[in-house]
Amino acid sequence: MMLWWEPSPVPFESLEKHDVAIVFSGVTKSDKTPNDRVYFNNGADRITHTLQLYNSGKVDHIIVSGGLGFQQANQLPAAERLKSFLVMAGVPDSAITVEPNALNTNENAVKVAEILNRDFPNQKYLLVTSAFHMKRAAMCLKKQGIEFSEFPAGYLTGAPTLNFDDIFIPKAEAIERWESVIKELVGMATYKLMGYI
Repeated sequence: MMLWWEPSPVPFESLEKHDVAIVFSGVTKSDKTPNDRVYFNNGADRITHTLQLYNSGKVDHIIVSGGLGFQQANQLPAAERLKSFLVMAGVPDSAITVEPNALNTNENAVKVAEILNRDFPNQKYLLVTSAFHMKRAAMCLKKQGIEFSEFPAGYLTGAPTLNFDDIFIPKAEAIERWESVIKELVGMATYKLMGYI
């Protein structure tokens, strides 16, 4: 199911240059200390692949979007945490725009669209988010009238094999993957009802 759900990867060499990479947050942990570093969860490829895209000259500017989640009142917004990682990795501050207020995927799309229309009009945009999240994120951004290319990252699946273990041995990861798909299906249904997509 997840192999069907996640879009195909985009090779770096086949990707045209884009002016702006758009990264939706949701990949950092805020409940760990000390606070002198960035802690990532399983979706870290969203930002590490964006860093690779920037360093390889595939994008000129990066917008990171995401605010404070629940029970994070004393923490930096997620987008600020992602920016700090990019800066530590050598991306100049001037090449990063932070959108620190979005609380969900729809708000990511709405607030990023405002930034694009105001500060980066009529440029080439690249949406970078987790592969399992790409369908919903792309639908939200399209709803805002933005045209863009997609760069899925953070795959939960790999190439299918015919190995005995892969076919017949149950794995706990399968339950987690079902949870991710179900969450996205419920999210898309809810967003459709709310008029977000």
